[in-house]
Amino acid sequence: MNKKKSCWIVLVCAILMVVAAHSAYAKGVYVRDWITITVRTRPSEEAKIIAMANSNDYLEVIQEQPPNWTKVRTSSGREGWALTRYLTEETPKALIVDQLSEKVKTQAENILAFSDENKQLQKENREFRYKISNITKGLEKSKNEYEDLKKASSAYLELKASYDKLVEADKEHQDQMNVLSKENSRLKTSERIKFTLIGGGFVILGLILGVFLHALSARPKKSGYKL
Repeated sequence: MNKKKSCWIVLVCAILMVVAAHSAYAKGVYVRDWITITVRTRPSEEAKIIAMANSNDYLEVIQEQPPNWTKVRTSSGREGWALTRYLTEETPKALIVDQLSEKVKTQAENILAFSDENKQLQKENREFRYKISNITKGLEKSKNEYEDLKKASSAYLELKASYDKLVEADKEHQDQMNVLSKENSRLKTSERIKFTLIGGGFVILGLILGVFLHALSARPKKSGYKL
């Protein structure tokens, strides 16, 4: 039981050592500027070439064998040995230039895109200002029309008030005229009755006088009396 347990411990330690070794070399290097290097099966210039690496290529470091050789893995997955003097941990200047050129190109494209967007925004801004100007003119016109309408309404109210006063005065005048007309009619009726009564009195008086005179003329004269 102890032996089996010891085997497991040794196996775990070995795995940890492998992982630690792999982690220790889990770094990358670049091929120096302006060269092309060979990747060989063994750390020897006589060994077979299995791959080529160009300037600026990124290689993963697997193992180092100072002072001349480093075991690397290419971007295609091939593993082999390359001369350490042709490798560098610093980013190559050509790669930096390429990266900067790419950034400049990207920035130029962004600037062009921003320029086009700016032109579109300027166009939209002009259209927006034109619309704002039309809206402002419309508002000013509406304001003037409102002021004119308010003045017209004020004048209308004044005229209506004057008209209402005239209508009220005319109504009062008509009422007075009706009262006067009724009074005049009453007075005329009273005068007619008065004149009718007076005329009737005279007619009756005339009839009485006529009857009286007729009666006088109809009496017999006494004999012996002569005029």
